[in-house]
Amino acid sequence: MRLSEIEENNQVVITKVLGHGSFRRRISEMGFVAGKEVTVLKNAPLRDPIEYQLLGYNVSLRRAEADLIEVITIEEAMTLVPPNFDGTIDMEVLKISVREKGKTIHVALAGNPNCGKTTLFNRVTNSKEHVGNYSGVTVDAKIATFQRNGYTFKLVDLPGTRHS
Repeated sequence: MRLSEIEENNQVVITKVLGHGSFRRRISEMGFVAGKEVTVLKNAPLRDPIEYQLLGYNVSLRRAEADLIEVITIEEAMTLVPPNFDGTIDMEVLKISVREKGKTIHVALAGNPNCGKTTLFNRVTNSKEHVGNYSGVTVDAKIATFQRNGYTFKLVDLPGTRHS
């Protein structure tokens, strides 16, 4: 979910800041970093800008900027807490669980038919999906999850596409 989609008076936790370069630097200097709580104060009548409360300050962002910030609700963050956790759930525990959610990377394998997408999918995920050197072998999306270097990858093998 994106920060720009949140309604007024709702509170969320930042999971990831997208974008790059000066935008990311400026946004992180304002306090928009993973694990921080943000409350939506006001949506302007013409939908731009949106006013947020963050770290005790009121900050306004354009909707396009807020669209580059991924968030989850407090309730979602609570579901990310490990099931065997016996302590008190406070903001520190939520921040840790949010950081873990931010370590998920989604990858889609798209391209021409018979170019090796399913072979790559099988190799990376240790799957055994059917491979053939003719059209129509992969007719629906196949999804697999694997972990590498502390990140969770969700890999999707899509059917081949042709441009006419």
